[in-house]
Amino acid sequence: MNTMKKKIILTSSMDGLGGTENATFRLGRLLNHYGHQVGIASSDGPLIQEAQNLGIKWHHIDFYQGGALGYFKGMLAYMKMLKQEQPDIVHCQMARIVPACAIAAKIASPKTKVFYHARGLDPETYPKIAKLFDKLGVYIIGNCRHEQEKLIRHGFPAHRVTYTYNALHKVDYVPEKTQKDYIMLGTLSRLDTVRAVHLMLDIFKKMIDRGLPVRLNVAGIGEEMDNLKAQAKRLGIDDKVTFLGGVRDLTAYFKEVDILVNTPHCIGDHGAGVGNNILEAGLYDTPVVTYNMAGISEMVMTGQTGFCIPFGEEEPFIEAVEKLVANPALREEMGKALHKHVETLCSDEEIYRTTMAAYNM
Repeated sequence: MNTMKKKIILTSSMDGLGGTENATFRLGRLLNHYGHQVGIASSDGPLIQEAQNLGIKWHHIDFYQGGALGYFKGMLAYMKMLKQEQPDIVHCQMARIVPACAIAAKIASPKTKVFYHARGLDPETYPKIAKLFDKLGVYIIGNCRHEQEKLIRHGFPAHRVTYTYNALHKVDYVPEKTQKDYIMLGTLSRLDTVRAVHLMLDIFKKMIDRGLPVRLNVAGIGEEMDNLKAQAKRLGIDDKVTFLGGVRDLTAYFKEVDILVNTPHCIGDHGAGVGNNILEAGLYDTPVVTYNMAGISEMVMTGQTGFCIPFGEEEPFIEAVEKLVANPALREEMGKALHKHVETLCSDEEIYRTTMAAYNM
C-alpha cells in the first residue's frame, strides 16, 4: 500500500452532531493523526472548533444555503480554494455536493482525485448517481460492503468503488453498567421519520403491557421530538420514557443503557451503512436488538452479537429483548462479542488501511 502523505480536503455539511458530521470529524482526526495534511471544507458547526484544535484547516464553504444560487457560489468558492490548495484528494461526505466539487476540481486542480463517501440515497436516486458520477470520473467509498454491492448493481464501475466502515468514537473506558431494578433500553439516533423512534415507542408500549421491567432512554434531537413526546404521553408510557436530547458523553449514556434498540424504517435500497449507534454500542459492550437494514447485519449477527430482525416483525423483536432482559449473562456475552467484532473491522488501523487503499484505487 502506498503510504505517502497526502493533502486531503474533506467536504461536507457540518451543521449538527449527526452521523455524517461525526464520521467526517472522526475521519479527519484519524488521517491527521497519521500525518496527512487534512482540511475540512464545510458549513460551520459544533465540531469545527474541535477539528481546528487538532490542527485541521477549516475552509468555510456552504453548499446548502441560498438554493441554486448558493450552490453555484459554493462551487466558485470551492474552485478558488482548490486552486490555492491543490490537494491530492477531495473526499465528499454527501452526494449533493459531488458534482460541484468534481467540476471545480477539473477546472482548478485537475490532478485531484474526487471521492464520494456513500452513506445512503433515496432508492430511485442510485441509477442516476451511478451514471452521473461515472461520467464525472468520481471514485466512491461505500460505508459498508452492502453499499458497495448496491452501487455496482446500479451500474457504477466495480474498479472505482470500494468500502470502509466509519471511523470510531474514542472511548475513554468501558463502564460497568449501573445496577438497578429494571433494564434500561436506549435509542441513539437523529429523531426523524427514517430513524423511526415512533416504531420503538409502539413496541415499548407492548413490552410494558406484558410486564417487562424496562424503561427507555431516547437520545438525539430532530424534527420528530415533539411528536414523539406526544406519542409517549398518548400511549401512557411517558413516565417510563426519558428524552435526553443531544448526547455528547457516550460513556455516561452507555453506563445506564443495558440494551440498544434500533427501529429504522429502511427497506430495499433505502438507507446505507451500519449506523454509528450500532458501532458505539459495540465499543461499550452493549448488545443490540435492531431491525435489519443496509449493512447492519455485517455487525449485528443474530444469536452472536445481538439480534437483527426483519423490518416490521414486532413479535420477534420483543422476544429478542425479552431474552436479553431475562439473562444478564447473555447481555454481557453478546455485548463483548459485538465489541470484539466492531473493534476488528473498525479499529483505527483497519479504517486507515481501507481508506488509504481506496485513495490508491
